Amino acid sequence: MVENCLPSAEVCFQGKDANEEFSFCFHQHWIRMLWPLTKVIIQSTLIISAGYIVIVMIGINDAHSRHLLLLMLTTLFLLSHIEFLSRFYKYFLYVIVVTDKKVHRIKKTLVAINDHQSIDLWMLQDINKCQHGIIQNIFQFGTLILEAQDTILRIHFVPKISKKYEMLTKLRERARSAVSHSARASGNRYLEAPHPEPLPSPSRKEALYWEHADTVQ
Repeated sequence: MVENCLPSAEVCFQGKDANEEFSFCFHQHWIRMLWPLTKVIIQSTLIISAGYIVIVMIGINDAHSRHLLLLMLTTLFLLSHIEFLSRFYKYFLYVIVVTDKKVHRIKKTLVAINDHQSIDLWMLQDINKCQHGIIQNIFQFGTLILEAQDTILRIHFVPKISKKYEMLTKLRERARSAVSHSARASGNRYLEAPHPEPLPSPSRKEALYWEHADTVQ
């Protein structure tokens, strides 16, 4: 989990508006990687144990068969670790960036996926915090559901979810106040701006003169 990844002046990401100011960012909770780590440890242990039992304890006299078995076990070992590295990079490249105006969910992989979804803070109608089960409450993570009109943004495995919920609520109120203040300021500038005075209407004599001139022509 990472909060305040970089100083505000150094934060730059695809889709960031020039007027946005960085507030904080975070990755998913570390528990998201617990099962992939456990899985690669179990697979590695089974592969090494199988190789030791077959090659050392049982013994294979044929060199060709022994090399083929070693090649197969090495391939399985590498595939299991490549899968773990893929899950790790997917976890590392999934980041939530919150600015003073928007919430950005950036989800990437090394090649296949480049997904960026954002939602305006001032448009948020509801911010829901969900924690189900003992594990989520003990480790203080859960799901944030952001709703704005027809858009719903779900952020799973949010670390320190209660703190994030409070920060998002405060930022939403600030964003709404800024939008309201900007609208009032625009209205006041329009009212205070000088408007051209209407041209005076011609007198009765001038109107008769020009009417007579048009008739003569």
